[in-house]
Amino acid sequence: MKSVLILSKLHFGGVALIAEQLRARGLRSVLVSELPDNRHRDTCDDHVVFDWFGEDLSVLTTRLEERGIVPVAVVNMLESLASWQMGLAAHYGIAGAEENRPVLLDKVLVRERMQALGLSGIRFSKDPAAVDFFPAIVKPSRDSGASRLVSRVDGPQELLDYQDRLAEAGLAGTELIVEEYLPGVEFSVDGPVVGGRFHPVLAVEKPEHDHVRHHDAGLEFHPPQQDHVREGVRVLCERITALCTDLGLDQFWLHFEGRAAEDGRTELIEINPRPGGGMIPASVREISGIDPIGALVSMALGEFTVDGPIPLRDRPVIGWIDMEGHELGTVEVDTTEDDLRELPGFVGAQITHGYRITDLEQENFFLRFAVVADSVTQLRERVETVQNRIEYRITPPQAS
Repeated sequence: MKSVLILSKLHFGGVALIAEQLRARGLRSVLVSELPDNRHRDTCDDHVVFDWFGEDLSVLTTRLEERGIVPVAVVNMLESLASWQMGLAAHYGIAGAEENRPVLLDKVLVRERMQALGLSGIRFSKDPAAVDFFPAIVKPSRDSGASRLVSRVDGPQELLDYQDRLAEAGLAGTELIVEEYLPGVEFSVDGPVVGGRFHPVLAVEKPEHDHVRHHDAGLEFHPPQQDHVREGVRVLCERITALCTDLGLDQFWLHFEGRAAEDGRTELIEINPRPGGGMIPASVREISGIDPIGALVSMALGEFTVDGPIPLRDRPVIGWIDMEGHELGTVEVDTTEDDLRELPGFVGAQITHGYRITDLEQENFFLRFAVVADSVTQLRERVETVQNRIEYRITPPQAS
């Protein structure tokens, strides 16, 4: 039976869902994780333990060969393991090994490429000492998932203070990018890339985005309602296709975020070679009928196809709320998904019981839910109904 690797770190990576897809295709699932007791190991046919933090690629490939495992594909949903996925694909000569795919993992390289192609006019710098534009957004140029360490700085002193905070946390060597802050409405888009062309399937307006902490907040919904946001989505999708065509990319899912100003200016603010998190996969299935997990498996096998453009559907309106904890401690949620299932328009929920908030520099979402409606007004009413049913508490950490 042919083997497919599933990459996981800290129990994350959608392992159970991917393993189910592989089983349906008659493929053997091999979990690769740094945790010998990974909670998903029993859902897979085999488990190879590998230290993402202290071992290199040659150690992993040797370990696989010693077990007689020659993978035909590698499936990964974690941005932090994308470089490992690409390295394995190149080693085994399988899908996902395009020469330019690593460009998407470095925000500086993406900015430089888009600027060279005339696709972006945003000011940016990889050298904080050279920044002469404010306000600005500063963040790690690599692996900044969950908006970790993303901050707005309004002047040189705030930028220095940010660097001091990194140093105090032992992160002084972090590679940074500083970007011009663009006012406007934030949005995100998800879809597959096939033959260098990006196909949008879900566009999300974020009118209540937290512009202070730069975390997702409030109601997010598809399709965008404001004209300048709709136009921003169209423009940025064309630019992303131009970027993917130039890089010669194929067979992967893309989630990117942009910002649209009322004066017509639109810019990319984040790009990730993976599906968006939270309720986005469920929303994609609801809107388009495409299962992002199944698509990822097909892409890893080099088999995903698109027959013509995929239209961005206007109905139903689908929206969701990501509930975030804003204090350190353990979140205990008394509400279950079954408690919410019969509410009007309810699509689904993700509830993390016992979620531990240990770092306020990143997004700490412990509960997410999605609903559908005929209008944004009705959507807000249904969201409020669900919120009124949810009961939770945060227990502060014990003093050491």
